[in-house]
Amino acid sequence: MRQHAHRDKALASAVARTREDCLRQLADLAPSAGLSTIGAALLVALWLLGRTPHALLAAWLGTLLALGGGRFLFALAFRHRFRSAQARCWELGYALLAGLTGLCWGLLAWLPQPGADPGAAFVVVLVLCSVLLVGSTTLVASTPALAGFSAALGLPFLARALTMETQLALFFGVGLLIAAGVLASAVRSHRRTLLAAILGRNEIDALLQQQKVIFESAGEGIVFLKPAPDYVVSCNRRFAELFGYPHAAMIGMEPWRWHPNREQWKALVKASAPTITAGRPYHQVLRLQRADGTQFWSEVTGMAVTIGELRNGTVWIVSDITEQRAAEAALRVSEARFRDLVKLSSDLYWEQDAQFRFTHFDGPPELLARLPRTSILGRTRWEVDDISEVRGEAWQAHIATLQRHEPFRDFCYRIQGGDGAQAWLSVSGNPRFDETGNFIGYHGVTSDITLRVEAEERYRHLAYHDTLTRLPNRRLLTDRLDQAIRVASRRGSRLALLLLDLDGFKQINDRHGHAAGDRVLETVAMRLRETVRDADTVARMGGDEFVVLLHEIGDIDDAARVAEKILARVCEPIGDGEVAHTVGSSIGISVFPEHGDTPDALLHSADHAMYHGKSRGGRTARVFAGNAGG
Repeated sequence: MRQHAHRDKALASAVARTREDCLRQLADLAPSAGLSTIGAALLVALWLLGRTPHALLAAWLGTLLALGGGRFLFALAFRHRFRSAQARCWELGYALLAGLTGLCWGLLAWLPQPGADPGAAFVVVLVLCSVLLVGSTTLVASTPALAGFSAALGLPFLARALTMETQLALFFGVGLLIAAGVLASAVRSHRRTLLAAILGRNEIDALLQQQKVIFESAGEGIVFLKPAPDYVVSCNRRFAELFGYPHAAMIGMEPWRWHPNREQWKALVKASAPTITAGRPYHQVLRLQRADGTQFWSEVTGMAVTIGELRNGTVWIVSDITEQRAAEAALRVSEARFRDLVKLSSDLYWEQDAQFRFTHFDGPPELLARLPRTSILGRTRWEVDDISEVRGEAWQAHIATLQRHEPFRDFCYRIQGGDGAQAWLSVSGNPRFDETGNFIGYHGVTSDITLRVEAEERYRHLAYHDTLTRLPNRRLLTDRLDQAIRVASRRGSRLALLLLDLDGFKQINDRHGHAAGDRVLETVAMRLRETVRDADTVARMGGDEFVVLLHEIGDIDDAARVAEKILARVCEPIGDGEVAHTVGSSIGISVFPEHGDTPDALLHSADHAMYHGKSRGGRTARVFAGNAGG
């Protein structure tokens, strides 16, 4: 709707301008039309003298002379009093004047007395046709004026033909038809040419006005130069402001005055001539000089007015880029400082685009060398095959955070490095937005936390494993035993717990020292791991006590058979340099669910059975048998 309104408004404005131009055309032709009317009326009056009564001729001639003079008055009044809002009234007034003039000329057909010779009638027809043709050509700019003049002239002419004899009437009618045909063709052609010219002029005026507005309101300085010698033909106000001169002082000025020296101007002309002559714009960045001697950085663009011809002049556009260059220099310094800080940092800097694909990495060379950048660039984090140790729900949560364009912290994963080694990384990132608030991606830092993770793994291992034998300790055993009980309870299966205490170990410690005792404990631990299945657990409770957890046994006899194998393996001599140590073991056995359904209950039952066997001489395996002990 708004577009239609603008179009209708523009159309109405164009119609109004065309009407005003047509009126100006009428006013411009009015004096010549009036003069023609007066001259033709006088010639016709001389011819009619003696053929027409003097009083009638005088009235006819006086009226035409007055109407001819009225054309002069119309042109004078229009020049001084015309207002656009009164255009319609002025047009109708001139149409009335033209209609009266046509009527007077049409009455000429009635002036010769009846019975006059046919020659006089022929002259009248010729005169009226000529007046109709000539007069109409001055009125094509106005349809009402043209219609009024033609109708007022033709009606008396036609009425007179009806009163004549048949031969004269036919002559008058044919003359009128010929005149009308010629008039219609001439008027149509003339009017089309006139309106096209007016419309073209209006379009050119509008275009020139638009170009003038653009020229004067442009943010860059624009100057038109003529060569040989070079001087300013015209420039916009912005150009004068750039160089600090009054606008009027720029016209005719030599362009070398805006340069620090003439050599720079000559070099610019020499460098730009081939490009400009070829019809392409020439660009260059250089320093120019203001009227007060200060200089500024500018970008100049030159173009030829006529391709291949420099003598017709050139147009130059000048932009002040001092602040832009200063900002670019500050940005370069900032980027250099940032790169230096990134290189000094132990963290890696990265960037992603709006689709979360990696686009840039920067950081310490040793960390960049470890990163498989070729397999990461252009891909999202979850598309990289080298990343592992992230659960599915963790990926989904991370992706949801990115899609909400929110910051994230300490997203950890393991990656296969470019050198083949595994590395643990911790990633933090922030979303990036452009000046209009549109999301354009992420950037952030990546920290290598491999040493930290490995340290945590060591601490975790120390917390749950014996430092000497590297077997699970009591804490880890309790946890595994609790899990095994839950699994066995759910499946309806059995598990067995074997508690071992070494016989004769104290004597080795006392005789050969704690180092020898430690080597014995390490050997026993190794033999225990070799005797049982990989799925079973061997743990050290402390001192010379060990526990073996057997998963999913068939019955108590299965546990007893494993205990016998352990007894035989442990009793084998242990070489220690030139000394061979021999130890035995006492084993207590408890079975889930018969002897307890909790870790503490099973351990207590096995301990009770083990001490019962030890009290009977040791080196034996006993199954818990309630208060009887075995």
